[in-house]
Amino acid sequence: MKFAAIFVLFANAFSAGMMFLASVFISRYGGKELFGFFSVVLGVVVIGAKITTLGLDVAIVRFLPKYRAEGQLSASGGIKRAAIGITLFLSVVSAISFAVMLHYFRGFPVPVATAAAAALPLAALLGVFQNIIRADGNVSRAVVGEAIVRPTVFMALILTMHFLWIPSIGNFGIGLAYSIALGLSLSVSIALVVSDRKVNWGGRITLRSKHLREWLSHGINLLLSESSTALLNQAPILLAGVLLSAAEAGEMSAVIRLAMLVIFALTAVQSIITPFLSQAMSRNNTKELQALVARASAFTMIVAVPVCGGFVLLAPQLLGFFGDGYVTAVPLLRIMLGAYLLYAAAGPAVALLTMTGHHKVARTVVCSAATAMIVLGAISMTFGGLVPAVWVAALIVAVYPLILAILCRKTLGVDPTVLSLRYLVAR
Repeated sequence: MKFAAIFVLFANAFSAGMMFLASVFISRYGGKELFGFFSVVLGVVVIGAKITTLGLDVAIVRFLPKYRAEGQLSASGGIKRAAIGITLFLSVVSAISFAVMLHYFRGFPVPVATAAAAALPLAALLGVFQNIIRADGNVSRAVVGEAIVRPTVFMALILTMHFLWIPSIGNFGIGLAYSIALGLSLSVSIALVVSDRKVNWGGRITLRSKHLREWLSHGINLLLSESSTALLNQAPILLAGVLLSAAEAGEMSAVIRLAMLVIFALTAVQSIITPFLSQAMSRNNTKELQALVARASAFTMIVAVPVCGGFVLLAPQLLGFFGDGYVTAVPLLRIMLGAYLLYAAAGPAVALLTMTGHHKVARTVVCSAATAMIVLGAISMTFGGLVPAVWVAALIVAVYPLILAILCRKTLGVDPTVLSLRYLVAR
């Protein structure tokens, strides 16, 4: 587990670094308008990919360890194949709808709309195949496609397009490059699944109504939580693109994406410990649960504190990479950095609740936070612009994880926050 944690941490750090460089390149060579377009499309793809899985991608991580322990091989094959089939159908329909909206409502040419929308089903299927790998304990291999292949290929393609193919990369080039990068990432994940025989394509499977209800009941709650979490992170950018301008969406995107680097270690840790949390819960082992989340919180804060501190000090230089027009957002970046540090301090509360059968509680809190983000964010942007919108976003980002952590303590008797480090000291 320690090796997996280190590998996933560095893979996520590499991904964050490469996407930061790609964002800087797009902003500097394409301007705020192009960066705003990319940010809005990326936000739609992230949210759409979550919704079109119906939560079955995360349900896979919840149920596969259980089925493996109980020897239910046919049910194990059933949930995998059902998740792939449902996601493929829904994501393709959603991609077509997204392309139509881009063309008819936003006025983008058909090639641009098609290139951008193609990323949606690729991202959705990538999430499913990653979790098939992750559910069997191979958490380090699960991130190869998304965290290594995707950012590397995307960066290489936009550089190639700009300097060797297209004199000035535009909306079509950005959309095409990102879709190709996701396609290659998906291919790598599929190859890993096929080579390890994670899905028994020809064997007998179980698709009983009882199992389907169980998967969808858990999946829909997880869908609401996962999509709401994605919406919480992407809503300020999307709202800025709709209510303000593409340029201001680019500015908001720079602030949000830099601030979110504070929690990339937490994201990595949650992806690692989810199958282990499920196993510990199946054994009703509270001490094991506490030990897992305490180590996860320690790992998270070791990374989050220096990243946050460094970014606060270097905020002018970091935003300056995007262009001269971004430096005015330094105070906004520092506000969001503080909010995400509090987010990190709350620990892996979401993973703990969803993997221990309390997904409905997590769903309620996260959905309420996402609703507040949309409503209050829209009001603040309409009447005040970016500054009050950032304060609203920071308040919501800082508060809702702490509420989840309190609920973990009350329902499970497990403290996921930075205060859980006392358990490691006691040992």
